[in-house]
Amino acid sequence: MFVVSTYRVIKFAWQSFWRNIWLSIVTITVIILTLISINSLYVLSIVSDSVITSVKDRINVSIFFKPEIMEADVLEVKTYLDSLSQVNSIQYISAQQALINFKQLHQDDPKIIQSLEELDENPLGATLNVKAINLSEYPSILEVLDNSKYKDWILSKNFDDHREYIKRINQVSSNIEQIGLAITILFIFIAFLIVFNTIRIAIYTHRDEIAIMKLVGASNNFIRSPFLMEAVFDAIIACIIAIGILYPILNVIQPYLTETFIGADLDMVAYFNLNFWKIFSLEILAISLLTIISAGIAIRKYLDV
Repeated sequence: MFVVSTYRVIKFAWQSFWRNIWLSIVTITVIILTLISINSLYVLSIVSDSVITSVKDRINVSIFFKPEIMEADVLEVKTYLDSLSQVNSIQYISAQQALINFKQLHQDDPKIIQSLEELDENPLGATLNVKAINLSEYPSILEVLDNSKYKDWILSKNFDDHREYIKRINQVSSNIEQIGLAITILFIFIAFLIVFNTIRIAIYTHRDEIAIMKLVGASNNFIRSPFLMEAVFDAIIACIIAIGILYPILNVIQPYLTETFIGADLDMVAYFNLNFWKIFSLEILAISLLTIISAGIAIRKYLDV
C-alpha cells in the first residue's frame, strides 16, 4: 500500500511538473541563479581568505634596538615576547646581520656604502621581527612591550607603517562577508517567493482534481505530498544543472586566479572536487528544505485540505 501511494504521489507530482512546465522552468532558473550566486560567493570567500592569509603571513612588526644593547639583552626580550599568547613567532636578526642586510639593500648607492665604511663601529642594533597570531593583536603586543622594563632599549618600531594596511585588510574581509551574506539572503528570498507562487498556481490548476480526491476520501497528507514532491523535483533538477554550469566557469577562471594571485593556494576545481559531496549535498538539502517550506506555506494558505 505504501509503495502504491508513493508511486501515485510521484506520478501526480511529475504530471503537475510538466503541466506547469513554464512555471517549473522559471522556478528552476531562479534556484539555479541562487545556487550559482551562493557558490560564486563561496569561491570569492575562499579567494579572499587565501589572499588575506597570504598577506597576513608576510606582515610582521620589526623592533629595532639601540646599537649599544647587547645580544644577551635582546635575546632576553625575545624570550619575554615568546611567552605572550598573542605571539606566533619571532625572528632574531643580530646587529652584524642587520648591517649586512642594509648593505645589500643599498648596494647600488655608493654614497651610503662609503659612509658606512668610514664608520669605526656598526651603527645598527639588533632587530626582532615579531609575527602575531592575528593582525588585531599587534597593538596589544607592543603595548605590553612599552609597559615593560625593556622599553628604553628600543630605538623604534615599524608598526605604524603597517597599521593602515592591516586596517584595510580587515575592512575588506569584513565587507566581503557582509555583501556576500546580503546577496545570498536576497536570492534565497526571491527563490522562496517564486516557489511559493508556483505551488499556489499549481494548486489552482489542480483544484478540480483536489476536490475529487477529497470526495473519495483522500487524506490531507496525500493531497499535500505531490505539491511538496514537485518542489523537491525543482530543487534537485536545479542543483544538477547548477553543478553542470559551475564547473566550466571554474575551469575558465582558474588560470586567471593562478596568474593573479601568485603564491596563494587557489586551485578551485581541485577544492570543489575534494569537497564535492560535502558542498553540494548540503546545498541540495538546503534548497530542498527551502522549497518544501515555501510549498508547505502556500498549501496551508491557499488550499483548504
